[in-house]
Order: sequence, then C-alpha cells, then structure tokens
Amino acid sequence: MADQSLDDVKWQVKELIADVSGKFMPADIPDDWPLFDAPLDGLEIDSLDSLKLAMALADEYELDPDTEFDYSRVQTVSEIAAYVYALIPTGVHP
Repeated sequence: MADQSLDDVKWQVKELIADVSGKFMPADIPDDWPLFDAPLDGLEIDSLDSLKLAMALADEYELDPDTEFDYSRVQTVSEIAAYVYALIPTGVHP
C-alpha cells in the first residue's frame, strides 16, 4: 500500500461512510459533523453502520482486526481519520 497523508485518510473515511450509510456523497460530509446521536446536525450513523465502517477501515488500511475501535474517543471524520492514521503501519507521519 502506498504511503498516504492524513487528508487522504480523511477522504477515504468519507467514502466509506458514504458507502456504508447510503445517505451521503463523500463531498457532502463535513469533517467536524458528529457521526452518532446527533439527529439535527450529524450523520446519524447507527451501530450496524459503525461496525461496517470499523471493519472497512481495518480492511482498507490492513489494521489488526483485533484493534479496538473506540467510538467514545472518535466522533467526527477528522477524529476517525487521525485515529486510523496513527495506526497505519506504512503511513507518512510528520
């Protein structure tokens, strides 16, 4: 897998969210919208979609499938991208 920047990971997170939710286009997903429990100003990702997202991210970035994806720590696209980016074995880190 080629080295990726944090912005690349953020875009990939948006593409995966759009794919699993079926509600949005990646370009329409703000970086700072809450993914869960925010019916008026968020993406309203349910628990099944969050599991699909975690599995897709693990698959996409060759992460250990036993890695605990703690959604209490990551609530937005930016937070998820930073969390995943830190776990990528071949990422370009500053």
